[in-house]
Amino acid sequence: MLGSVYVAAGVAVSLRLRAEAALLIAPGGVLSHHTALALWGASGPADERVHVSVRQDPTRSAPRVRGLVAHQVRELDRWTVNGLPVTSPERTFLDLAGGSDLTSLVIAGDSLVRRTPATPESLSALAESTVGARGIRLARQAARLVRAGVDSPMETHLRLLLVLAGLPEPTVGHVVLDSDGGWLAAPDLAYPELEIAIEYDGAHHLTDAVQWQRDIRRRENLERAGWLVRVVTARDLLAAPNTVIARITTDLRARHHPHRAA
Repeated sequence: MLGSVYVAAGVAVSLRLRAEAALLIAPGGVLSHHTALALWGASGPADERVHVSVRQDPTRSAPRVRGLVAHQVRELDRWTVNGLPVTSPERTFLDLAGGSDLTSLVIAGDSLVRRTPATPESLSALAESTVGARGIRLARQAARLVRAGVDSPMETHLRLLLVLAGLPEPTVGHVVLDSDGGWLAAPDLAYPELEIAIEYDGAHHLTDAVQWQRDIRRRENLERAGWLVRVVTARDLLAAPNTVIARITTDLRARHHPHRAA
């Protein structure tokens, strides 16, 4: 299964099982990087190999086993998730910066903030206080772009597409109230002052009939209240990102926003 660790035929090889095997090969180690991210239940850059961090020891070499990546560190950062030793959410974010691009790292940060005790502030604090780590400049830049309340990686992708194109940053999860103060909607992204709502539609919106009906009603309610609603799909984001930017730029101008994209 992993190096010299074997299991009986027919046993399902899960991430947990592979992680336990890695700890047998690297006793005293802590699951880190992509493996820690997955064990925290967060999204972001993926790697099928198991990553484990071990304390630097000049008398011993880090284990070299196919399917295992051992990282030597001066100090081990140790938390526990479902009985397994893992790096903290903040350390996991920082470790991933060494081999990620900006969008993937912000996706990881948004997801860690949603699913763990981490906050945008705690991610930034560790990145700003760390010196000399691989990818530290990227970590600091990404941490400043992490937001709370993001529902999915594609919503992060959409927000970053707009921000990195020079458009004003939309608000995540703004709650829209009706004239009586009742809850009306909470669009994925919004420019509240201009009453522009931007929704990301994934595949589940098409396959879940109940969700689809809710989406339609929510958008009708927003439009009835005077909001401009724009829907962006995965195809829009991945195949025609410039069109998405152009659409939102046009909407900002139509609503008389003083900003002009560069």
